[in-house]
Amino acid sequence: MGLLLDPRSARLIALSAHTLIGRSSACLIVLDDPRASAEHAAITWSGQHWEARDLGSLNGTWLDGRRLTAGERAPVRRAARVAFGGGAPWILVDDLPVGPTARNEATAETVHAASGMLALPSPAAPCATIYLRPDGTWMVELGNELRAIANGDAVDLGDTLWSVFLPDHLGPLPQTLKEGTALLLGDIDLTFVPSQDEEHVDVRARTDDGKELEIPARSSHYLLLTLARARLRDARAGISVDEQGWMYATDLADMLHYTAERFNLEIFRSRSQFAKLGFVDAPRLIERRTTTRQLRLGVARLRVTPR
Repeated sequence: MGLLLDPRSARLIALSAHTLIGRSSACLIVLDDPRASAEHAAITWSGQHWEARDLGSLNGTWLDGRRLTAGERAPVRRAARVAFGGGAPWILVDDLPVGPTARNEATAETVHAASGMLALPSPAAPCATIYLRPDGTWMVELGNELRAIANGDAVDLGDTLWSVFLPDHLGPLPQTLKEGTALLLGDIDLTFVPSQDEEHVDVRARTDDGKELEIPARSSHYLLLTLARARLRDARAGISVDEQGWMYATDLADMLHYTAERFNLEIFRSRSQFAKLGFVDAPRLIERRTTTRQLRLGVARLRVTPR
């Protein structure tokens, strides 16, 4: 994600999709320099790169020593120096797309989000997963624990400590599919087709407007199938929708004969696959409760059809 460094204080700022800079308290980056205007400049993610724009400031915005004209949008690349009103320049030390990032405090290694979700220490070994809920709250799953997390918080993995940088705003929903519509889990039907020996599970998704989505085979499909069966069983028993399908994480891992590491990996792989298909709420594929350490499949419209 975009990280802006103030060399004077060594402070790192996580850039949002639209970051307002100036003396006003409404700005994400508040400047204490009297030469800066109340709303001096903005740095935004264009979809391909970061851009700086002067908002008609009195004393100007400077990019690598050049003063921007009012309203001009100029690309900001890694290591670029941006100054506001004549103050000391800030440095863009990371120019990756907007999203969550974490830094290993011992080694200074930086890890970035994959498919909108941040896995620590890596997507191959996701001991912790950080993602944004629809209500705008950043959440961290650490083992079977789920809690809110804020920009600048630390995540302790036992042997490593990670500082987390979280943007306030990720920007508009990404455009997916050729028609440019965003996919939501609440707008699909999921059909599971297990083989007779259940060694293979096909998963098929159909949207409300009749589109069939190809979901490539993954080992994590069996985890989804198990959660789908729990939800369907509760639905047949007349249990309310809000209470359908919840299982204790430890019970589910034992049932599947998964280690804790394998369990977390399969959950992350499932969500990542749906994120890559274009689902903007992919973390909701597997929902967790904050207090009971229970989880369930986040899709309600389900079928299981034997081959």
